Amino acid sequence: MARPSADILTKVSTEGATDFVQAYHAALSWNKNSIAKFYHATPTNILFNGNVIADGAAVEEIFTNQLPSARYEIQSVDCQIINKSYPVTTPAETSSKSATKNISILVVVSGYVQYGEKDAPQHGFSETFVLIPNTEGKEKNKRDWVIQSQNFRLVV
Repeated sequence: MARPSADILTKVSTEGATDFVQAYHAALSWNKNSIAKFYHATPTNILFNGNVIADGAAVEEIFTNQLPSARYEIQSVDCQIINKSYPVTTPAETSSKSATKNISILVVVSGYVQYGEKDAPQHGFSETFVLIPNTEGKEKNKRDWVIQSQNFRLVV
């Protein structure tokens, strides 16, 4: 199979990162019960303000049961391709995935979050994701990429 050109990979990663960030932050605000679906089953690293979080289900539990409602205003999204040919583990995965979506992506997001009431103060935040191809249960999840690693920081 021919490798996609750098221009095509850049376009796919940019569109994928932007779509992912919009969907993820919308879920954090309005569909908290879907948060776990954004994560790989065995993430390598999830940090929220320096605190280690076990997995996507734990992140969903925090946002569902421990935090007030949140509204996100994304100011910037930047992405870089980490691996142009992310390894898949089975031939079925190889045949079902487009080569252009068989990449891993570093995504850096910054913006503002407002917790609680509409008159609550906004807080700056910075967030870094490593997204990998979704090779597990895509028929239920419908996402091209899932979170392998995440670091979220509120800016004070």
